[in-house]
Amino acid sequence: MSLTFPRSESPVDELDRRIIAALQVNGRAGWRQIASVIGAPERTVAAHGAELIRSGRVGIHGFTLLPTGGRLEQMIVKLRCQPGMNRVMAAAAADRPGTVFTFLTTGEIDCICEIVNDQDRNYSILLDELPGLPGVTSIDTSTVIKLYKATHQWLPTILDDDQVAALRDASQPEELTGAIELPPLSREEQEMARVLAEDGRATIEELARATALSPASARRRLAHMQASGRLYTRTIVEPAVIGYPIDAVLRIRTVPGGIDRVARILADVPEIRYLAFTTGRHQLLAEIACSSQEALAAFLFRDDWTAYSLEVDTSLVIHALKRSGRRRP
Repeated sequence: MSLTFPRSESPVDELDRRIIAALQVNGRAGWRQIASVIGAPERTVAAHGAELIRSGRVGIHGFTLLPTGGRLEQMIVKLRCQPGMNRVMAAAAADRPGTVFTFLTTGEIDCICEIVNDQDRNYSILLDELPGLPGVTSIDTSTVIKLYKATHQWLPTILDDDQVAALRDASQPEELTGAIELPPLSREEQEMARVLAEDGRATIEELARATALSPASARRRLAHMQASGRLYTRTIVEPAVIGYPIDAVLRIRTVPGGIDRVARILADVPEIRYLAFTTGRHQLLAEIACSSQEALAAFLFRDDWTAYSLEVDTSLVIHALKRSGRRRP
């Protein structure tokens, strides 16, 4: 099977690749800091970075968990639809405000989504909203029990460990997961989240103007939201752009007692973009981006994790309609 990609997803050159990798570590890092870490002229890095963002090849956005508060619920939804309705159904799923990612895939599942919501909305989502998607014929839902790796933690081996450490934002913890009660953000924090959802690199001065806070107060509020796990800066890029054109979703059923063992092995694999422990027949759901089909095959043949797996279902991502809560072109 040979895969081709639109021009917008064609690979970038090596400098742009390193700039994107730096932004994946810290989407709010300044161009001077990035230039120093990757060893390129600041003016060149600033020009290339600005063009990557302007062109839409890279998006940097704030991702907020339940800004109005509630009991956190993360669901994985697998959808099947009537023939010819794939795009329409997936687009409707992606347009939902609580949908984090939406992929059209090969295999027995037509579309897979992650949904984040307040548990109080489960009844309406499961019995009204999802069955109401156009053309849907089958819905399979599972709850995320533990998130081992979120998409913003994906760091392909473009930069070395020292470069990553020099860029990493220490205030950004692992993403919250599980049935956690989250208090509502304040009015000012919700406004900051709105501004950052549109532009994850908005300056402290811009956040201060939007909230009528002083720059010092805006900086403190932002730091608190990040440290408490309510706001994450996510750098959104199609894996093909940085040389990983094979994007796949794996559903894994492990041997009894093997879930955590397999999950910890997979979480350390650089190509793994997302990894969650869920309810249902397949306890682990992973997204992986590989440089080639041969690289994907080599990964699937590895016995360090397959020895503890009873079943692995692999689907290729045909098209990502939504990533990190943002609709893709």
